[in-house]
Amino acid sequence: MERKEEWQRQLTILIISFLAGYFGLDRFYRGQIGWGVIKMITVGGAGIWYLVDLAIASYRLGKLG
Repeated sequence: MERKEEWQRQLTILIISFLAGYFGLDRFYRGQIGWGVIKMITVGGAGIWYLVDLAIASYRLGKLG
């Protein structure tokens, strides 16, 4: 069950990253409050940080699948 739960968690992070990554919500979900605030203030690092986090979330989900 642990693998399935981790897969579901990574899927949730990917969805949050896609829908609200510009506002740092994916970082807040991971418990990285400071990085979430910085990402929110910079609007996803002008989009670059948003894309990087989206790619990382996709990679991690694919690695589990």
